[in-house]
Amino acid sequence: MSTNESSAENPRPDDHGADHGAQVSSMFDGLADRYDLMNLVMTWGQEPRFVRRTVERAELPDAPVVLDLATGTGDIALEVLRQYYGATITGADFAPEMMEVGKRRPGGEQIDWVEADAMDLPFAENTFDAVTHGYLLRNVADIPTTLAEQFRVLKPGGRMVALETSPAPDNIIKPFSTAYIKYVVPQISKLITRNPDAYEYLSATSRGFKTPAQIQGLLEDAGFTDVGHETFLFGTLAIHWATKPL
Repeated sequence: MSTNESSAENPRPDDHGADHGAQVSSMFDGLADRYDLMNLVMTWGQEPRFVRRTVERAELPDAPVVLDLATGTGDIALEVLRQYYGATITGADFAPEMMEVGKRRPGGEQIDWVEADAMDLPFAENTFDAVTHGYLLRNVADIPTTLAEQFRVLKPGGRMVALETSPAPDNIIKPFSTAYIKYVVPQISKLITRNPDAYEYLSATSRGFKTPAQIQGLLEDAGFTDVGHETFLFGTLAIHWATKPL
């Protein structure tokens, strides 16, 4: 997903496969040292709680084998390590500078960091007990292909759990939540990061992303069962989960 806008001075990611991926990767690499701080800002300081809840929703077995996609600086991967002794974690991302930040975090040495494309994963079928990710789906060019890859690498009975933004639902809060994402977040980003244009992109993708019901439909189309979600922040953020049938 993208803003479908671009210019020579302020390039924005487009929707054309490899070009889209390369542009998004470059954008996130440029945010690496400020990304965690901006996530706190964008979630009103609640990002750590949402990360914990995402891992809880994975319902992992003892000593699980987990793939964390769009791992970035490793928030979800490190939370798996905190909650599950003996976990084997692979953190995969196409933004290597983001992962370099994660490697330096406490516990980062326990994660296997892999540069990979979420639409073409370099892992065998039926490998992982769970696939987790945060804010991945709004940044890929093809969501069905991305979900199909996750389905492929999951073990039967394995869980997919995703933390994603959602467009503000039509309620009394919508004008305020939309204004926060559209106007306030980009302005704050100018104080925190050297690349505020990236947060204009992220703001636009948050507002224009698919609804939780649409994501549920895509998961069901991919073959998942036991599909569900819960929403937070007045409906502007959701945790999605689904199971690969036995």
